[in-house]
Amino acid sequence: MNKIKGVLRNHLSERPFDFYVAFLLFGSSIYSIVSDSWPEDIDNGVVSTLIGIISIYFIVASSVIMASLACRRQRWPVMTLMGEMYGWMFVAAASIASVLMYVGSVVGGAPSSWAVWAIMLFVWFGLFVASGIRFLDLFNIYRSLRK
Repeated sequence: MNKIKGVLRNHLSERPFDFYVAFLLFGSSIYSIVSDSWPEDIDNGVVSTLIGIISIYFIVASSVIMASLACRRQRWPVMTLMGEMYGWMFVAAASIASVLMYVGSVVGGAPSSWAVWAIMLFVWFGLFVASGIRFLDLFNIYRSLRK
């Protein structure tokens, strides 16, 4: 019980939504590797491979974010700042790769459902913007500490 209180006393209690988003990315990425029909039914082997690579990228980035939020900030200050900063940067990179895949699907042929396509494009682009803003916020904190 003391370990749980220790984790909550750390950086995690200040940023529970960051941990929640990283956990959702971790779980959805694992599910996209296991399930053939999620996020969509894809017949193209190259696109399926790219989705698998992006999913692995999301798994690694979200694991780094969750680890940096759960570790002791006083004991490992560099891990907490740099892990979270680069984790959000990697999430932004994987999100923009997903956006480019959805834009590329229009070039390759019309999507089966324009509504689903538009929602998924909006979600991935929103994740790109949010994680990019979080990265820039942490980068500004890092720059202010270096001076």
